[in-house]
Amino acid sequence: MGKKKSVVLMVLLTIVIVALCALVAFPAFPIPNSPDSWNPVALQYDLGADLGGGYYAYCYPEGVISETEYNADEAALKEAIAAAESEKDKAKAQEEYDEYVESYAAYKGLYLSTDEELGIYADGAPTAEFKTNFASTAELIAKRYDEKGYSDYRVAVVDDFSLRVELPKSEVNVGSILTAMSLTGDMSIETGGAVVDELKAEGAKASDLIKSVSVATRYKTAYLKIKFTDAGEEMIERVKDTLSEASSTTDSSSATTLDIKIGGETITQIYKDSIMDNNREARVLAVDQVNKAYVKTFEILLDSVLETEGADSVTFRSLSSADIRTFEPVYGDNVLTLLYIALAIVIVALIVAPIVSMGRYGAVGAYGTLSYFVVTTLCFAFITGGTFEITLGSVLVFLAGLILVNVLHAHVYGAIKKEFDLGKTVESSVKGGFKKTLWGIVDIYAVLLLASLALLLATGGLHTMALQAIICVVTGAFCNLLWLRAINYTLLSASKNKFKYFRFVREDDDDE
Repeated sequence: MGKKKSVVLMVLLTIVIVALCALVAFPAFPIPNSPDSWNPVALQYDLGADLGGGYYAYCYPEGVISETEYNADEAALKEAIAAAESEKDKAKAQEEYDEYVESYAAYKGLYLSTDEELGIYADGAPTAEFKTNFASTAELIAKRYDEKGYSDYRVAVVDDFSLRVELPKSEVNVGSILTAMSLTGDMSIETGGAVVDELKAEGAKASDLIKSVSVATRYKTAYLKIKFTDAGEEMIERVKDTLSEASSTTDSSSATTLDIKIGGETITQIYKDSIMDNNREARVLAVDQVNKAYVKTFEILLDSVLETEGADSVTFRSLSSADIRTFEPVYGDNVLTLLYIALAIVIVALIVAPIVSMGRYGAVGAYGTLSYFVVTTLCFAFITGGTFEITLGSVLVFLAGLILVNVLHAHVYGAIKKEFDLGKTVESSVKGGFKKTLWGIVDIYAVLLLASLALLLATGGLHTMALQAIICVVTGAFCNLLWLRAINYTLLSASKNKFKYFRFVREDDDDE
């Protein structure tokens, strides 16, 4: 390649890389004379709980309350006794207090109902049946969150009989998610407030009518697709003419719909015009495609209930907005600022150090560092869907890949220098150095890629980290095996002094 062409190409490449770096990391600022503002790609990420904080809630089964709730109720009843003006009122308040105290038994940080009908506590201890049912239900709920695909979440059993669920702050539908995921019990299908005739028979289940539930998209809309069995199609045919049409309904409270309920809670309503394909399926919960993850929640819930119908489980109390609390980032409020500063220092160091130690060949490494930075950050932001949070693990994977790119680049430099020290020309040394390091670099990235692919079998955070690692490994391999070699060829073609380019010095042998 000629010198002029090389110079022009490198100028254009530099402009593109600088522009992309600005797109990724230039600080946010308000746009003059506009309500909008500039936000870099780095601010578009959904952050995990360790970096961005999150939400948490405690889920209690019916008949189980926290020590805090018990103490508050007990204090209120004592105040009622003290405030009673007559002996009769005082005796009544005292009776209510005694009944309340006797109706619960302390257990660790909880209070368990002693009501025999609930079957939670008997003979001074939680019943074996309740223990078994709670354990299986807790496992079921944790599995639902796994299927949701969160890269950062936590479902923990607290004091044996309550659940603490944590979600990252990036989740915008936290209330509906927490409520839906904790719903248990059998599924019922009702119309006009009564269960459909097909489910009134002994042993009848909703799975006899519903074949499958899935999320589908059409014309930038995501919706829940409910497919019916043959018996379900007959049921739809029987009730369809009694249903209202959503397109002509202004007041949903007065509409007649086919309601799918779990534990008495309505999950979705089927209108007449929601039924498609000759009664074979219904399309409900239609939202914009960007909110597909919201619909996914109800697919997981309905599938889970259909699979476990008839199994014993515990029923959790409904959550209110007051039950959902927030927590700060695990590593403190300033973690993001410190992280950005640390990343900037590392990137600058990886740009400057190679130039100082390897001359213009080190500048090739600088282009590699910036290219890796741009490609991985853009991929993290735009090629992944669903719930894909950036955590401290994500940052460490990114840094490991970036350092590896520079280490292998320096390794190639060492191989080129060895070839040059044997008396070869610069061009021959470059070819020999690249050739001798090629398969070693291929082996390293092949092993890393296989390890990353193996982690895809995991769930939650490990699965997401595997996806992020694959992005970093593929980008790093591209940089070391193709991109840096192409840049080196272009820069070397534009260089007059090939020795100075590599900081090589040819030693003359004066031995006679």
